[in-house]
Amino acid sequence: MLNRNALVFLTGAAIFALDASATYAQDSTRMRPRSSQRISIRKEAAGEIAQVRIDTVYSYRTDTLRLPGKTDTVVTTKTNTVVRVDTVSIPQILQQIGGFYFGLGGGSSLPAANFNDSDKPGWRVEGMLGVDPLGSPFGVRVTGAYSSYQPHSYLSPFLENAKIGTVTLDGKLRMLSISPLSQRVHVYGIAGGSYNRFKNIVENDHGTLSVGSTVFPSGTVTPAGTTVDNNWHSGWGYHVGGGGEMGWGRTNLFVEARYQRLRGENTWISQVPLVVGLSWF
Repeated sequence: MLNRNALVFLTGAAIFALDASATYAQDSTRMRPRSSQRISIRKEAAGEIAQVRIDTVYSYRTDTLRLPGKTDTVVTTKTNTVVRVDTVSIPQILQQIGGFYFGLGGGSSLPAANFNDSDKPGWRVEGMLGVDPLGSPFGVRVTGAYSSYQPHSYLSPFLENAKIGTVTLDGKLRMLSISPLSQRVHVYGIAGGSYNRFKNIVENDHGTLSVGSTVFPSGTVTPAGTTVDNNWHSGWGYHVGGGGEMGWGRTNLFVEARYQRLRGENTWISQVPLVVGLSWF
């Protein structure tokens, strides 16, 4: 009996020690989990030995694992744009003077032969239409002109300004072509016939003076007893001359000089126009 009680006492003391040790471990580390099943302690019947049940206790440890950061490789592509400029030299092709054209001009007109005895140099305006075929040196044109001359002082009380209107049909011959300073230049000759209208021109036929149909046998133009004819009269004529032209694009600058003669009422009337103008192809 004594032995059994002693055994029970020792067993209880052992259990109490284990429980105290477990409690201390939980309080000190706080890392050991508590068993979910309590250990039952009860008094056995007489003659029996209490069975001690041992539970398996699992202890878990959590470690923090730090992984190195992920390194991405970034590839940067740099594109340089190179602009290449090539200089191409294109030979300049000069546009040739030729084809259909029209022009305007003006300048002075000089009375020639006996005409300059009565009148001073005058002024002249003209316009033209023509064709200079490419590949051919020959051309043709039609010119219309108007000239005016002032009489000398001894005639001015009796006569108005002399006037001549002219329509000509010209033949044109291009004789020389050059290209100075990358410009086209032509030198040409002209000749043709004309139809003329004129008035107030003093004609001198070997000392016999006349104005239109009025004749002065005395050799002096005087109004005494005589009515001066100041009407328009007509006559055919001819002309010959030359000129030159320089072109830029479709525009040409021309300079011309001509010697013109027309048939008056009693004599030939001569004049020399000097004209500068522009023409366009």
